[in-house]
Amino acid sequence: MNIRKSLILSHIVVCILPLLMTLFVLVSAFAGLLLYSASGNHVMAESSFQFNVISNVISNVIRTALFHGIRHKEGVERYSWVMEITDPIQTYVTVEKNGSPIYSYGNEKYQTDIEALRKNGITEGVDSREGSSTYSMTDGDRYYYLDKEVIRGDTYHLYTIARHPKARSDAAIEKAVRGGSRFILLSLVVFIVLTSYFLARFIVGRILSPLGELERGADEIRKGNLSVYLRHTRHDEFTPAIEAFNMMAWRLKRSLEEREEEEEKRKELIASISHDIRTPLTSIKAYVEGLEDHVASTPAMQERYLKVIHRKADVLDRMIEQLFLLTKMDIGEKALPLESLDLGKTVEQFIEENRLNWNKNGADFTITADKDIRVRGSPLLLERILENLVSNSIKYKTENQVHMDISVEAEGEKAKLRISDDGPGVPEKALGRLKEAFFRTDKARSRTENGSGLGLAIVERAARLMGGTVDFQNRKPHGLTVVFTLPLEDKNGKTNTDSGR
Repeated sequence: MNIRKSLILSHIVVCILPLLMTLFVLVSAFAGLLLYSASGNHVMAESSFQFNVISNVISNVIRTALFHGIRHKEGVERYSWVMEITDPIQTYVTVEKNGSPIYSYGNEKYQTDIEALRKNGITEGVDSREGSSTYSMTDGDRYYYLDKEVIRGDTYHLYTIARHPKARSDAAIEKAVRGGSRFILLSLVVFIVLTSYFLARFIVGRILSPLGELERGADEIRKGNLSVYLRHTRHDEFTPAIEAFNMMAWRLKRSLEEREEEEEKRKELIASISHDIRTPLTSIKAYVEGLEDHVASTPAMQERYLKVIHRKADVLDRMIEQLFLLTKMDIGEKALPLESLDLGKTVEQFIEENRLNWNKNGADFTITADKDIRVRGSPLLLERILENLVSNSIKYKTENQVHMDISVEAEGEKAKLRISDDGPGVPEKALGRLKEAFFRTDKARSRTENGSGLGLAIVERAARLMGGTVDFQNRKPHGLTVVFTLPLEDKNGKTNTDSGR
């Protein structure tokens, strides 16, 4: 049960509480009267007001019995305990049906008073009125009450006559009333206090318990414990907050772990950059010193030294260019804006523009591209992806010629660019690390001069920037397949990645 329902329930209880209290008071009052009557005491009318109250109670009880179809003496006698509370000497009660008595209680000497009422025409005056009617009168020390009811065609008369008591003390009933009043008052106070206590405990417990759990979680987060998990078994208004807190703690922990991982990668990146830049710089420095010390004494040697210096400078330039591109991709779409592209057409055009040069370096191509496969991407990034993958295949080929199969096709809501070669492939254990910057399967880094070690890291980040993924798979019997996946663009120029943001 949620807190809203609990509050509604408590308000309903609070609304019903006065009714229960009233019922309790009435039941207690009748119980007190019954106990009082059972002890041999009776209620006596000491004023016309008291008489009318007693008469109305008796009239309502008799009327209830008659309306429930109890129209005979035995039926009315079921409620005789109400009449028996009154004094049988000072009171007389009789019920008549169509002029014939069906029940009587008390001092029958007062029957003559009923005859007097009839002679005085009082009963006729009451009977002349339509429907139900009542009549009450005080005559000296006597009180009279007449009630006429017409129920299902039968006319019923209730006569109640009482005499003012003389030399009679009501100390006993007053004592009983005072005692009963104290008991009722004390019971009501206890009832109200207990009800309020349990309702308050019920509501406050449902609020304070999850608040305490949230406070505990916040304290654990403050202490640095990001593994904290809050438990809340109920399904109420606090459930979303508890779940959001647990998700926040998990994301904080994951973010911290990712930051630590990124920090480790950054340290490794700096170490790799330092190593890879030092290698060509060391060579340049050595050849420059050779020129300064006139080690290259002939023009031919000097030219050879200068070519080596130029080649090493090109390696540094390529490495700096790759690092610059990697930095731009980290900045994101602001530095490399995306546009609508025909993927197959873009790939075919770039391959044809560079086919001649790549053929000279030992690579030939087979291209299969479906038409009108539109994606959102960057031509610069796509060209760099193709250039890096082709360059890698050429660099690591073991034969004079490496053959590459390139295909572009749509699969569901995705565009697939597959680039496969028949080179030596990559060890299975190394496949998962190809996306890391400066990672090489050649641990000795014997071929550092041929590349920066950033090519595949750039491929992976370029794919991510365009909302896609890249996957590396070994090819049978040998070779490497790179699967580049991008979301297709819809008619409105949006991808399913855009609509999910």
